Amino acid sequence: MKLTNHLVLTLLVGMLVLFMGSNSAMAQSKIRYIDSQKVLDNYPAWQDVQKQLDELRQKYEGEFEQIRQEAENLYNELQNQSLLLSPEKKAEKESQLLNLQAQLERYQREKFGPQGEFYRKNAELTEPIITKINQIIKKIGEEDGLDYILDVAQGVVLFAKPEFDITDRVLEELNKAQ
Repeated sequence: MKLTNHLVLTLLVGMLVLFMGSNSAMAQSKIRYIDSQKVLDNYPAWQDVQKQLDELRQKYEGEFEQIRQEAENLYNELQNQSLLLSPEKKAEKESQLLNLQAQLERYQREKFGPQGEFYRKNAELTEPIITKINQIIKKIGEEDGLDYILDVAQGVVLFAKPEFDITDRVLEELNKAQ
């Protein structure tokens, strides 16, 4: 069963409300939320980065398509002229086709793979913006005395006062259970 972001957020907020009701310190918590997708959609620097990434993606896809078309043409030529080609010439064209197929795979991996150029450029351009947004969220949280800032688009906590962090306690309990 796949849970939607909305359902997960509703469950998280519901559990938080129940937990807050049972703890007087938590009952005083100040919680706010943002819609990170709306922030990104309306932030000009993000739009500029997305435009740059779209242009880069189109460039890489165009180059990939050129190589793919060359391979397809060679394959069709090989199929149509197979009976007319000498064994040496046929083997040469088959070798060229294998090289083009390997080139396609390598190009796709180098440009679009998990550590490819597009991935690296995406990280290079978006990380400073995400960092800046997170700094602003933290600043607002601290200035307004907020305990939590939730993201309705992601269903995650973006800011929390350290005194409400029970991570170390959970880790201690897990280590005791071993």
